[in-house]
Amino acid sequence: MKKKIAVILLTACLVTACGGSSQITTGNKPIADAVYTNDHVSLADYTNLKAEKKNYMITEKTIEDRIHEDLQEFAEYNSVSRPSQSKDYVQTDFKASIDGKVVVEETQYDIILGAEEFGKEFDEKLTNVSVGDELAFSLNFDNDFTDVEWAGNTVDFEIRVTDIQEELLPEPTDAFIRDNTSYGSYEEYIAAVRTLLEESFETESIQELQETLIQQVMDNSSMLQYTKDDYEQAKDTVNNAYLSYLDIFGMDDLDDVYEFLDVTKEDVEEEIQENLYRTLTIQAIIENEKFSLSDEEYEEGIRYYMEQTETESREEFLKTYGEDEIRAQLLEDKVLNFLVNQADITETDAEHDE
Repeated sequence: MKKKIAVILLTACLVTACGGSSQITTGNKPIADAVYTNDHVSLADYTNLKAEKKNYMITEKTIEDRIHEDLQEFAEYNSVSRPSQSKDYVQTDFKASIDGKVVVEETQYDIILGAEEFGKEFDEKLTNVSVGDELAFSLNFDNDFTDVEWAGNTVDFEIRVTDIQEELLPEPTDAFIRDNTSYGSYEEYIAAVRTLLEESFETESIQELQETLIQQVMDNSSMLQYTKDDYEQAKDTVNNAYLSYLDIFGMDDLDDVYEFLDVTKEDVEEEIQENLYRTLTIQAIIENEKFSLSDEEYEEGIRYYMEQTETESREEFLKTYGEDEIRAQLLEDKVLNFLVNQADITETDAEHDE
């Protein structure tokens, strides 16, 4: 969540685009029932929109998973001589191939049984195996599998088990909690975990709702024209979102990243246009509602985002993001909150997808 907020702030300057260089027309016409039209967007009514807000439930498993995550900082891992079972770390010499081409080959690759990194069926293949076992099997991956290179393909695996380790977590007694956290007891710690999860889930739910609403506005409105500067800024934003993959994948340029992710030039162009249209739509709402920031709202926004990005120094925060970008982000927040406050929202309970 904090990383996402930082990315939002870094790209917030797009909200103030809409200026400079010649206009590029889209060929679209203004909509008949527009509530506001400027040079860039013919804006549909953005009040009384209908949307669903998911209230993510805090289950015992959710809390247990969070506690497990916290305790892993203090975990020990011991090799065992028994066959592998759920929650074990199975260390492997790992090779995966598609149509005879090796796509992954690593030594000392850990498989956490139950994490389902490669799906439930894969974990089942690595359950009840012993050190020294060699496995060769193939699995079919659905089209929506997270790894785009594997999605829709049959992957052939060659795996040799080199070690099996069990994870030993400390018992979260009152004494352990007092010695290793800022809480005075296990009960106090559990209450804090629940509160943190509630806040995190609520923030995620609201962000999903906001994006649903702004997308509805975009679907019903019409982008008329934009400047080359607007386009280039949207292009930079989209490309920058992929730049982090360069180090992760050890690649030299974005074309390699796009190829690896199976992203076409048409896909990238669609993302650029979507980003551009979203920016111009938000700017049109700001203009139509005559939104501005008071000094109090600006300072409150700085305090909020400093906390979210864990920045201690106000000077450092302003230097990192810049006043214009911060103000632009806060105005965007104002628009999205306005859409929520004006909408007809149905709330439903939902399980959180981890």
